[in-house]
Amino acid sequence: MPPVPGDRQRGTRSKHRAAHRQHRAAAEADRVVTVLYRAHYHSFARIAALLVSDVAAAEEIVQSAFVSLHRARPHQGDADRALAYLRRAVVTGTRSHDTAPGDSASRPGGVPHASWPGHGVAGTLLVAALQALPARQREALVLRYYAQWTDAQIAAAMGISGRGVVRHAERGLSTLRACGVLD
Repeated sequence: MPPVPGDRQRGTRSKHRAAHRQHRAAAEADRVVTVLYRAHYHSFARIAALLVSDVAAAEEIVQSAFVSLHRARPHQGDADRALAYLRRAVVTGTRSHDTAPGDSASRPGGVPHASWPGHGVAGTLLVAALQALPARQREALVLRYYAQWTDAQIAAAMGISGRGVVRHAERGLSTLRACGVLD
């Protein structure tokens, strides 16, 4: 049966509409990434710096998380899903960063403890003690008390259960108290 006049035109119109919808979705996804970058880049960089004790590496980790978010578009314009993706990407990125033991001030890109959040002697001691903790305990404490994320947000970012977050935080606090850093 020969094609009916106008069928080709209808097919072309629906392709154009689909392309237009995809373009609008991509533009909305770009807008979400831009808004999140402006609102959260610096806080993610500070969190990552506390986790890896290297400001330059922390900035690279956070930038990579945003690039990954932009490329993958797992959120399709949903800011809450995008933010959850970023939390997970930053925490995972800090784990894969090769950290050497010792004072970060002596490493390239490192930052002296005095310039970190919690200025002063007490803050310096606390940051040094945090760096001595196992990674999961440090993550739980930094994300809970510094970033002020909920246990559910921390669990999702760390890839563990809420109870696991509580256990890691309790162990970390116990270690910090035993070191005399906390009362």
